[in-house]
This record gives sequence, structure tokens and C-alpha cells, in this order.
Amino acid sequence: MVREYRRGWRLLVTVLLSAFVTTLVMTTASPAQAAPVRYTGGPYIAMGDSRASGAFYSLNPAYFNGCKRSTLNYPRYVAMMTLPRHFVDTSCSGAQSVHLYRQPQHTPGGTKPIQLNSVPRDAQLITVSIGGNDMQWMAVLNQCKISRPFTDRGCRHSARLENEVRTRIQRMEDRVTPALSAIRKKAPRAQIIVVGLGGFIGNNGCWPLVPLSDPDARWMRQVFNRANDALARATRKVEGTFVDANRGSAGHDACNVVNPWYESALSKKIALPYHVNQAGSLAIAMMVNNAIRR
Repeated sequence: MVREYRRGWRLLVTVLLSAFVTTLVMTTASPAQAAPVRYTGGPYIAMGDSRASGAFYSLNPAYFNGCKRSTLNYPRYVAMMTLPRHFVDTSCSGAQSVHLYRQPQHTPGGTKPIQLNSVPRDAQLITVSIGGNDMQWMAVLNQCKISRPFTDRGCRHSARLENEVRTRIQRMEDRVTPALSAIRKKAPRAQIIVVGLGGFIGNNGCWPLVPLSDPDARWMRQVFNRANDALARATRKVEGTFVDANRGSAGHDACNVVNPWYESALSKKIALPYHVNQAGSLAIAMMVNNAIRR
């Protein structure tokens, strides 16, 4: 009888101890990251570089203050489509990933604060265009440009350039990833939508608008596809949504003289070379709007 009593007592102590340990683990463990909420018109913050700021000529102070922020860039169109209760555009031409969350950005119009400072914790929607200045894709493109039509630099055959592209894309991913993580930490319930690179190069070159041979143009387009795949990986890590502007802009590159969404190498006043024009701004805004979960 005493033996059975002791056995039952030990069993009770074991059960109570297990319950205590389980409760302790549950209360001390880090809480799971909250899932992004459906968009209901809450605060919308636009972040990023010249792809977000627009960089096409506009008669407004934000264009001349060092950030080349156009009046109707894609964030402004998105705001018109979503009607947020609060909208802030922090985008600035020349921004790198570090300027989103860690360092102020020095521009010809003065020093701009860290973009993350403008993100409220209750933000519901955040769009981000970043990575191009971290990757510095222009350094690759410049090595492939031809000086006259019907010539070929053969970039697609260069092992050295392939290694350079791989290094640049990895560097971009390594820099973008912590920036997006910082944004997610600041706004845990926001939908983060990242807009990718490219779009201004199609499957063919067109000297002097896009001064590449046809085969190198197709190769360079694939470089942007690879860069976007890296950005998509970084986006998934923060439960974000990636908008692939390179693939989504097919047929509207700078060689399209009827309905281009991007300006060519010859652009001087409409927009920065190889950047979106007004039509491209609206097109990207529509891509973003379609990606918003409501």
C-alpha cells in the first residue's frame, strides 16, 4: 500500500514538473512574427532609390532637393489607388540599402535622414525599390556598350565578367537582406512589397538607344533576371511580396519607340537614362497595386 502511494506521488510530481517546464519555455520563448495584415487603408510608406523616386523631370521641390522625386512616381500612383490614411514618400535617387535603415544619405541637396525613421510601427503597406546602387549594374552595362551599330562586345562569353556579375549580385543580396529585416522589425504587420530591377532592356539592342548587340542585350536581360531572383529571396525572408518589373515590363523596353516604359541612353530631360518615364511609373504602380493583399 505504501509502495503504491509513493509510486502515485512520484507520478504526480513528474506531471506537475513537466507542466511547469512547458509553461516556462512558452513564456520565455520569442513570440512568433505576426503575419502581415490585409490592407485596409492604413499608413503607406514608400522607400528606396531612383526607381521609386521616379527621376523624371517634375516641377516640384522634391525633385530639386537632391532626391529627384517626381510628382507622379509610382508610389504616388499607388497612393492614389489605395487611398491610405497616411502616406509618406522617403525615396531618394542614389539611395543604397544602408540608407534605408542605418546611415543618412548625402545628396547634392543636403543630407537626408535614414528612411526607416519615417516608418510608423502600425504601417500597413511599405513599398521598397532598392539594390541597383548596391549592385552597380551600370558598371557591367558600360563594359558591353557598342560605339557603332552591328558590332558586338561579346560580354556573354567573358568568364571574368560572369564572375563580376556573380559577385555584384551576391553583394547586393547581402546588403538588401538586413535592410528588409530592419523594415520588418520596425513594422511587423505591414505588407512589404519589393519592386525589382531592369525592364529597360529587351531581347534586342537598338543602337544608340540601347547600345548593345542583340546577343549581349539578351544576356544583360538575364543578368537582371538573376538579380531579381536574389531580391526575391531576400523578400521572402521577411514574408514580403516581390514584383518582378524586368519580366513584367517585357515589350516596353527603351527600344520600343511607340510605348516605352523606360527612357534610353539618350535621355537628357525626360528622365535619367534607363529609368522609368511617366508611362512606366503608372505601369509599375499597377503591378504593385495588383500585388497588395486586401
